[in-house]
Amino acid sequence: MNTILELLLTLTVAGSAVMACLLLLRLVPTKVLPTRWRYRLSKLAVVFYLLPLAIGVQWIPSFFTTSSLTTQVNEHLFPVLHSSVEQLSGKANSEQTVTELTISANLVFVFLCVWVIGIIAYLTWQTYVYRRLLKMLESTRSPIPHNSEAVLLLPFIKESLGIKSNIQLAYSSGIRSPVLVGLWSPTIYLPVEKTANVDMSMVIRHELIHLKRKDLWFKAFTLGASALHWFNPLVHLLRKDIHTWSELSCDEEVVREMSYAERKRYGETILNVVAGSRNLPVQFCASLSGDGKQLKRRLEIMLNTKKLKKSTIVLTTVALITVGAVGTTTAVWASNNTPKIETIRATNSLESNFANDFTMEIEETAVPHIEHEEFVKKIDLDNVLKLPLSPVSVKLSDEHKFTPEEWQNILSKIEIGEIHLEDE
Repeated sequence: MNTILELLLTLTVAGSAVMACLLLLRLVPTKVLPTRWRYRLSKLAVVFYLLPLAIGVQWIPSFFTTSSLTTQVNEHLFPVLHSSVEQLSGKANSEQTVTELTISANLVFVFLCVWVIGIIAYLTWQTYVYRRLLKMLESTRSPIPHNSEAVLLLPFIKESLGIKSNIQLAYSSGIRSPVLVGLWSPTIYLPVEKTANVDMSMVIRHELIHLKRKDLWFKAFTLGASALHWFNPLVHLLRKDIHTWSELSCDEEVVREMSYAERKRYGETILNVVAGSRNLPVQFCASLSGDGKQLKRRLEIMLNTKKLKKSTIVLTTVALITVGAVGTTTAVWASNNTPKIETIRATNSLESNFANDFTMEIEETAVPHIEHEEFVKKIDLDNVLKLPLSPVSVKLSDEHKFTPEEWQNILSKIEIGEIHLEDE
């Protein structure tokens, strides 16, 4: 449960931090921070709500710090063996107990149960809404004649946008505005009525740009984040922002190469369908129409869209990096400060574990009648003599402390200078 609690808290805190930055950036005019960049920042918030980036960030430094202990022990163990036996044994007995922030296990269990029930309820409702939309579209669907304007324009606009996937066209009497639906089998549904004053090429281009940018997929990911963090109001606000900025940025891309007269024509097309899909679930589709409250803002942005200046690109890039850094830092902080379900005893593991292991080795290897000072020379002597360390000194009077085989080995080492013979 600790892992689930830490993961959930890390994701919701990091995503909320990014969302808070986006709310502050609403104070910045769209001339300074264009809608396409606001849309990208909103996508970044979805990423922080779904991916545990803190785990990857914390893993990087730990990769470089785990190999030093063995090297240091191998290099320095024997020269300081006599002086460190008692120190290490003392450190093994001097554990420091640190009580971390804790939370009741029963409380966590209840919270996780409510959380899972909320996810199931949310996904069940959204599935019902999506199936109801598909059922309505299928029941009101009718084929489009092959010689119609939309069918003739579709392949040319697809080629100009570099889209190779198959897209279906169909009429639907249940809608009053063009709408794109479907992740794996995308279909553009056109209204049967109110198409006389609509520029069909602009309508098709608008929906195909949504398809090219995978906007429906990002809406699906946002819906997944909303299910995972259903208790967080900021994630539901993000879902609305994803829809708003996807439509505004799509308008920008549609009119980017248009003249002012063509933009006015596109604006008239939007006006003719503005109330057409007000009752459609926008989390499952991309529609040309939108909320009437945003109409004025949408037209102003569309008519005043210009090529990005270098200063604007620099500022937006800095904003993107800054928001990403804020989200990552917050994720790491949340991961390190997640309450634990039970008290954890933290010790100086490197020193105490080494001391315990080393003391155990001494106890298993030591000879009872040998004094502690003499034991340093006695322990695993054959292996010690193979190490590229400082020479060990002995006296001739020490012969009785070793077996005959060991003493012969020592004498041979004395002859080649690997062991120093001390004077009596």
